[in-house]
Amino acid sequence: MRFRCATPRASTVRRRPRTVNRKENPRATPKIPVRDAVDTRFERLSDEILTAAFDFYPTWAARLGLHAYDGRLGSFNLSALDARLRTIREHERALREAPSEDLSPRQRVDRELLLAFLERERFDLEDLRSFQRNPLAYADALDVTLYVKREYAPLEQRAAALTEHLRQLPAFLTEARRNLEPHCPRPFVTTALEMFTGGLDFLRDQLPTAVREVSPPVRARLEDAWSAAVKAVAAFVGFLRDELLTRATDEFALGPDLYRRMLWAGERIDVDLESLRRRAEEELGRLQGELEEATRRVDPHRPPGDVVRSLCREHPAEGELVGCVQSILAELREFLHRNPVVTVPEPSDCRVEPTPPFLRWAFAMMDTAGPFEEQEVASFFYVTLPDPAWSPEEKEAWLSRFDVHTLRNTSVHEAYPGHHVHFLRLRQVPSRVGKALTSYAFVEGWAHYCEEMMLECGYGEGDPKLRVAQLVDALVRAVRFRASLGLHTEGWTLDQSARRFVEDAYLEPLPALKEAERGTFDPGYLSYTLGKQLVKELRAEWERRLGNAFRLRDFHDRLLDLGAPPVPVARRVLLGEAGPQAP
Repeated sequence: MRFRCATPRASTVRRRPRTVNRKENPRATPKIPVRDAVDTRFERLSDEILTAAFDFYPTWAARLGLHAYDGRLGSFNLSALDARLRTIREHERALREAPSEDLSPRQRVDRELLLAFLERERFDLEDLRSFQRNPLAYADALDVTLYVKREYAPLEQRAAALTEHLRQLPAFLTEARRNLEPHCPRPFVTTALEMFTGGLDFLRDQLPTAVREVSPPVRARLEDAWSAAVKAVAAFVGFLRDELLTRATDEFALGPDLYRRMLWAGERIDVDLESLRRRAEEELGRLQGELEEATRRVDPHRPPGDVVRSLCREHPAEGELVGCVQSILAELREFLHRNPVVTVPEPSDCRVEPTPPFLRWAFAMMDTAGPFEEQEVASFFYVTLPDPAWSPEEKEAWLSRFDVHTLRNTSVHEAYPGHHVHFLRLRQVPSRVGKALTSYAFVEGWAHYCEEMMLECGYGEGDPKLRVAQLVDALVRAVRFRASLGLHTEGWTLDQSARRFVEDAYLEPLPALKEAERGTFDPGYLSYTLGKQLVKELRAEWERRLGNAFRLRDFHDRLLDLGAPPVPVARRVLLGEAGPQAP
């Protein structure tokens, strides 16, 4: 199988100018310099494209740290969506007409990155039609935690932006109800119902406490907007439950053609699906063989499944989960200080908190500060506690995913040196385009690669239980790879997919079903394993070319200096390989 790339999607420049001493290292590859002559026409066009995108998706811009967009929700009515499509086509045409020979190397990278971004967005609006078929497309409007959890401005200023955000929410949800078709895919609706119900609980029960210290005039305006927003979200929850869910369909699959287009538009990967299936199954086989070996080191007298289930019982109590993760993060920071396998910008701390109710579809996740933040603000490592409404048996099944060994592996992925370190480095990318646009497979592939790499570098001192946890997590991601293909190109049902998570990755039925459901609305979650494999292959080729001059930290730093482009594009930049045009 060959992965082919045509155009990069993210920054390919380093954080600072560096020169190559070819006498010391004649095989070092040249890098794109930072300080090139600029074509101001392209810079204006680039800014115009980004500004238009930020104006249309202001909640995205605000999360990136562009706080001029605070308090704005945007409009996604059908006429606005049509206008956005026209703008995308105009910008694509302008970019293609821009003479590339007049651009600096940095600008040529940004030009191709912007083209890929616009192509991916057009694919979403024209083919996936998310705003008509998926209520999850509107879930960003629920996330008002930006205004209360990060102290990027005085509380009064943030409360004023929050008031404006809440004031617009009823009209925004009215637009959503008009846009959404009556027969949306059932997993999309059930997940959206869970998220909006959690969002309603947060707005109604927790938000008032978070802003209780604002002045009386600001509080009065905020309370009026808050009251109307709570009613609107409650009505939208009723709409999801009583209307969309009762008429939902089980037809969610993309089909082979759209699936391949998704891979090209998002990751610049062009490959036949049968090759992908073989790759997924081979990875599952490799990991299962290594798990058998690792579990024998833990207990040679029991089969792998029994060993895995016994380790799952070694989890902290629900009330101790956050504190346990905090201790693990301190351990990881100390390890990276003693074993600097990658450069970690300082300060590098992140805060551990329970996952907000509207993000409960994930077990754990990083919510990093935006790359455009002008000052140091907090990043959050969220850990999803059991739902208070669950039975004791359901809570125990959920906590089984958080045994102390899995928590150590998850913390590598989410924080050190995974997502948190990566996004600290992303803030140092000098290109606005490179800061804003990232590849799913690069972001998740890097974090998943770090799990295996850290054990290779000595983290855990050979603890076989940690190795088992790392392999089980890898199996979950490999089943995601296989399930994504099965659900969207082979007619798999949710039950078929969930069974693979139980049988191949040793998950309990409840988390297995959640994983299967995620695959329906997030087919790109094959990116964890696929991205990891592509990073490993790039590293192997880099090491082959450099021989004895290879240094792991240097490879990691050069890779992260690129930002987060599609991995095939990173390969082209680091190895000097050209790629073909889109099929």
